[in-house]
Amino acid sequence: MDWHRFHTSASIALLRTLLICINIIFVISGGILFMLGILLRSQLAIFLDITPEMSSSAPYILIGLGLIIFFIALFAFWCTIKGRVAMLYIYAVVVFLIFAAEIFLAVAVLMKQQTYEETFKTSLGNIIRQYPNEPTATHVNRLQIALSCCGIDSYTDWFQTTYGSELRQVPESCCKKSLNHSCARTDLKKEYLPADINSKGCYETVKVAIKNNYPVFGAIIIAIALFPLIGAILACCLGRQMSKQRYEQVD
Repeated sequence: MDWHRFHTSASIALLRTLLICINIIFVISGGILFMLGILLRSQLAIFLDITPEMSSSAPYILIGLGLIIFFIALFAFWCTIKGRVAMLYIYAVVVFLIFAAEIFLAVAVLMKQQTYEETFKTSLGNIIRQYPNEPTATHVNRLQIALSCCGIDSYTDWFQTTYGSELRQVPESCCKKSLNHSCARTDLKKEYLPADINSKGCYETVKVAIKNNYPVFGAIIIAIALFPLIGAILACCLGRQMSKQRYEQVD
């Protein structure tokens, strides 16, 4: 028995099995990124509607990246099963680029935390000044009801707007949800907090939510990025072993 050929064949079988397993995980990770993008767009729709410049990028980058990963993983199955050495190396290069893109995305997202917070505060201030014009009024009301907040830093921010300055009033969406009576939201004073009005500003509430979820979001992307790296290494090893096997067969 030629032990060199047996060792090479066994290595190819093992690498092929491992690569298939990684590809399965790769497909699943693509689906996770796709669903994360969908979830981000649906669950954070209120926040993203306030900051349209972010709504056009973050969720759709995840959705697009998830779809790309999914189809590349399907291509990898074909390369692995057919044993095309050149295709395996091409696959390794492509998934390494995906790995780099995911790491870049995670770092970029984590580094822009303060930018997102400041963008949200600026955008919220702009649409509050446009209240009660649509569609901004709907976005503000949905945000204040969902987060039980009022204004940017406090309910008194409304006194600086065209809507709230004359009657010193706030929108009905500032009223507490648990009220069983009509909400007193006009002729408000700065000196004391009205019992019917939510005290927290929306900016601080969103800022805390971003800080609490940022590490989790970044960790998910980085963890998913490890699978393309492992796939690239295994694809290169498999391609090398297949080339070695063909060389041994010629000898």
